Amino acid sequence: MAASHIPLTKHRLFSAPWLQSLRQSLARQGGDLELLLPRGWPESRGKIRWRLRRGPGAAPHGEVTELNQIPGVGAMTRVLVWTPPSDSLLTRVTLPTRSRARIQQALPFALEDQLIGEPEQLHFAYRILEGNNLAVAVTARERMQAWISHLTDAGLRPTGFCPAILALPLDAGSWSIVFRENDIWVRTGMASGFACAAGVDTPPAMLELALREAQEKQDAPVGLMVIHPPAGFDQAAWNTQLKLPLNIQKQDFWAGYHEALPALNLLQGGFAPSHQMQEMLPGLRPAAIMLAIWLAGSLLFSAWEWWQLNSEHKNLKQEMTKVFRQAFPDAQVVVDPALQMQRLLSDLQGKSGKSGQADALPLLGNIAPVMQAHPQIKLRGIQYDEARLTVDLSLPDFQAMETLKNAFIARGMQVETVGANSTAAGIEGRLRLSQSGKAGT
Repeated sequence: MAASHIPLTKHRLFSAPWLQSLRQSLARQGGDLELLLPRGWPESRGKIRWRLRRGPGAAPHGEVTELNQIPGVGAMTRVLVWTPPSDSLLTRVTLPTRSRARIQQALPFALEDQLIGEPEQLHFAYRILEGNNLAVAVTARERMQAWISHLTDAGLRPTGFCPAILALPLDAGSWSIVFRENDIWVRTGMASGFACAAGVDTPPAMLELALREAQEKQDAPVGLMVIHPPAGFDQAAWNTQLKLPLNIQKQDFWAGYHEALPALNLLQGGFAPSHQMQEMLPGLRPAAIMLAIWLAGSLLFSAWEWWQLNSEHKNLKQEMTKVFRQAFPDAQVVVDPALQMQRLLSDLQGKSGKSGQADALPLLGNIAPVMQAHPQIKLRGIQYDEARLTVDLSLPDFQAMETLKNAFIARGMQVETVGANSTAAGIEGRLRLSQSGKAGT
């Protein structure tokens, strides 16, 4: 048949594999990294919880003791830090001004009765609400400097700091509660909440006091959402004592969805990213000039390469259309000659009774040697649909998943990561496999 020698590729006169490699590297280094700092960090080396978002789908998450143990983080990764609630006071205040300069001057005096320590040793961050109301977070400057210093030493430059109470999900008309490190965190509004000592048998006195004050202000919640309560939690006793309905959520708030943007960012004033960049600009100017030259050169090269590829694409499409018409002269319309030929050949092959590479048995036969070569990887489930296999796996770590994906690719398969979650035993992942059409070439 004339179609048996279809030219799939042509020799390129000029190529830039380093450019493609750079693009792939930047894509791998991107995403949004969220960190949940333990109480007393960095002095106390507790476990840091992390979560890496890279578009839709499952977000890898886990716990580490050192920041450099988090996988998949690069220079392009945006970092949001959820800080220990006990290190910040969340409150509200009303000021007769919206001028930022005047607000910063007035906040220490307006909150004088609530502060412990000298105002010059404290950092004030705020968010303007309706009217002249402000949501305010007060944190020790020394604590802010310690957080930023340790994160910077690990190569991370956060774009947001926010008390972790504001990471709890917010249900309209209800307060959210989570048990954490012998405390309970209570989120009472968009940018308000508090932390106090925990009690599983009965609700803590501070929670009862906060509810009474909210009732006096006619701002009491209609219910409480208790997230992932610990063993021994007495729901009946809490319900009776607080006289409020309890909505129990079994999923841990960190494993589920929570707000990706902070409701109140502590990086303001002298700690704002723009202020930090101003201090770094003199040293960065030579690098910025070199970067601008490199970008200009890259744009010119990319434009020339696009012209080359576009011309080559047109020539190849004309050649493929010619071959297609020779092989299938009865075809009326040719839109995508390669795809149309593949479908017609598959139909002919199916009518002859022969199996194709995309059928279930050939796909299973292709992945079997890879699974046998990696006995530490366990197959939990498998599905076949639309010429693709979806496999559920248990793996020891993310490196094992990358090794497995490379092994499948080496056998001429296309691999798509559907999900990957950290567990106590390792990683639970899901891969979607299909035949790339290159096997055997």
